[in-house]
Amino acid sequence: MKNISLFFFSLIIVAAITSGCNSEKAADSPTSVQSNDIGKLSKSNSAQLQKELALARSSTAKYHRIEKAIEDGYVDINVVVQHMGYHLLKIENWDAFDPGKPALLVYSKNPVNGKMRLVAVEYAVPNTGQAPEGFTGNEDEWEYDGDINKWECHAWVWYNNPHGIFSKYNPRVQVDPGDVNHP
Repeated sequence: MKNISLFFFSLIIVAAITSGCNSEKAADSPTSVQSNDIGKLSKSNSAQLQKELALARSSTAKYHRIEKAIEDGYVDINVVVQHMGYHLLKIENWDAFDPGKPALLVYSKNPVNGKMRLVAVEYAVPNTGQAPEGFTGNEDEWEYDGDINKWECHAWVWYNNPHGIFSKYNPRVQVDPGDVNHP
């Protein structure tokens, strides 16, 4: 009887460890959704905001393959930022906010195989003196970049960010120290 109890206890431990590993893999997946963040967003705007974020995801899904992004006109602008990633720019999307047409795609290197994976999108619009309207509601975080005279907003639609879907930095994104070229 003691051996049977020990066997079942061992099975429970293995199941618990396995499910913990699977949930970490899901959170680390290149297609993990920031779904728990949506629930925290303002209730009055959450349906429209969910539609806008879904548009950002659906319009960029094909860019999980970085080669497709380059083929469609995104270019490597040699901007690499720790806790953000590697940036590719599409100049045609540079001066207006459209959830389905981000100006920048942000990638990170997969630590396992070294392949680039899409983690976020970024929008950049000209400075008009105040932050743009952007996404529905007040949750998006626009920051002014005086070097380029633009307002910028990240949306971590492809890689979970514990600081929030619109946070500028994602502590889970690690960039090779030798690649970093912007503070």
